Amino acid sequence: MPTVAPRSLWQAVLGELQVQIARPSYETFLRDTSAVSLENHHLTINTPSPFVAEYLRQKLYPLVKQTAERVAREPIEVSFQVASEAYVDEPMVVTSASTPLPRQFGRTLALNQRYTFETFIVGKSNQLAHAAALAAATYPGQKYNPVFLYSGVGLGKTHLLHAVAHRALAHGLSVLYMSAEQFTNEFINSIREGRTAEFNARFNETDVLLMDDVYSLAGKDQTQERFFHLFNEMHQSNRQIVLTSDRPAQALTSLLDRLRSRFSMGLTGDIQTPDLETRVAILRSKAEQQQVSVPDDVLMMLARKVQRSVRDLEGNFHRVLALAELTGRPISKDLVVQALAPLDARQEREIPAPEELLGVVARHYSATPEALRGPSREKKVALARHVAMLLLHQEAGLTLSQVGRFMGGRDHSTVDHACKKIELLSNTEAGLRLDLVALREALQKSSAA
Repeated sequence: MPTVAPRSLWQAVLGELQVQIARPSYETFLRDTSAVSLENHHLTINTPSPFVAEYLRQKLYPLVKQTAERVAREPIEVSFQVASEAYVDEPMVVTSASTPLPRQFGRTLALNQRYTFETFIVGKSNQLAHAAALAAATYPGQKYNPVFLYSGVGLGKTHLLHAVAHRALAHGLSVLYMSAEQFTNEFINSIREGRTAEFNARFNETDVLLMDDVYSLAGKDQTQERFFHLFNEMHQSNRQIVLTSDRPAQALTSLLDRLRSRFSMGLTGDIQTPDLETRVAILRSKAEQQQVSVPDDVLMMLARKVQRSVRDLEGNFHRVLALAELTGRPISKDLVVQALAPLDARQEREIPAPEELLGVVARHYSATPEALRGPSREKKVALARHVAMLLLHQEAGLTLSQVGRFMGGRDHSTVDHACKKIELLSNTEAGLRLDLVALREALQKSSAA
């Protein structure tokens, strides 16, 4: 095979794996990986966490190795490590000089150097969110505080958070960037170890707090209380707070009312799915960053294929670039068709039938479809019923009313409550999260059969 960069090889491997395994598993364990090096037939892959690295070693290694060897057309060994870019081994607060300040708690998410305001493509779908983030970075604590950004997955929330951090650091401010889940874990550890004063001090020394996925605070009343007080202290001292979520603050009904009220007191910016012109501009910017020439008709073709997620748009683009580099062919519409054909074919078969889905869930929980549709309040059956309702809504595309009718004539509000309950529990219970991954994977396999 021609000499190829590790990144291009891994992008091609990911393209193959994306077709071979279920989407939930790919999203959870492969999407955020990257190639580090390819030396002496040994491919080293960065992963975002120890959990992901261990899962890949134990569960997916044979498939990954076989796929890498098929793409490279030669023997390949693959190893997985935790990416230093994604997690910092020593606890730190980011400072203006990018110098780690030792702290007693947790790991601060590090910054992606590519996620700046300069590389963020502004369109009608995101201009308010961009303006809010830019104001927070340029006039921290002065104009809009807090700034609350929300959108679906893969539309640019994290990019804007990183951009705020880069700009604030350039202004000589200390920045703390963490997820709500990290905040929860560190708070719990501080209580267990009797070090709450040190935990609080970390925030008292921060000029700009960036918190991702605040919906993860749902259902954790003590954690919400602690964050409420820290929020007030930072706000009253004119220190900037920027938060992200998957829905508006007022829709986070599992949060304390006064916390939701605080989230809404500044400026809220939502990010919608990008229009065609914005998607083309994003692809053109990516091509410029990669220093590759891509014909306009190819950019338009790629932009039309993905409408809902910038992340998927970029993923398809990298898949095409990898195939072009691996085969030595020019980038063309024919190459796009070849590169994306497996994904297109898979998308056509991904929606499971409701009866099939219910059977998969019932088998997973050692129950029967009849029991899930029936009145039983047994804990295991009730959990399986609620999981089935969520998957019928999310994976089979049924409305809440349709799910209710299918599940024994239940009211749509009952279904809505069940879906929200499972989503909430999945934020805190690792076992349930793994159940959902396994079930979605089983549904993908069943649909593909």
